[in-house]
Amino acid sequence: MAYRRIHLWISLIVGAVVWGGYFLHFARMLKAGDLDGLVWWFLGALVAAAAIEAAATGLVAWLFRRRKRAMDDGPALKAALKAGHVALMLLIVMNLGFAGLLAFAAAVNWTPDLMASHGLVLAANLILAMAVIAEWARAALTLALLPRR
Repeated sequence: MAYRRIHLWISLIVGAVVWGGYFLHFARMLKAGDLDGLVWWFLGALVAAAAIEAAATGLVAWLFRRRKRAMDDGPALKAALKAGHVALMLLIVMNLGFAGLLAFAAAVNWTPDLMASHGLVLAANLILAMAVIAEWARAALTLALLPRR
């Protein structure tokens, strides 16, 4: 398996485990009605995701250091560009959907109290979820579009 493919798998797996765990914890806290300390869980998940992915990718790079590999940027670069474009469009659609939801709420005179603690936490986690979903889509689609060898 090529280094690029392994790195994408690492990104998908680490992201699914770390952010999946974070959002599961967030849902439990939301259900309990106690969102205190969530910022520390977010920062912990962010540091854990970055550290685990960097360590795993570094280990794979070290293991592959002696293997002579040609940088096949043609098809691999095209796959990454297509996947990046799709992920960007997905992120834009999700953001426009959120903005549309807020605009609809304003049109029917329902004003969510986004300045309250819960409102800000919900909005921040919704935006975080959009970014995580777009990143998963990019990595998964890149994997799907990479040419088989």
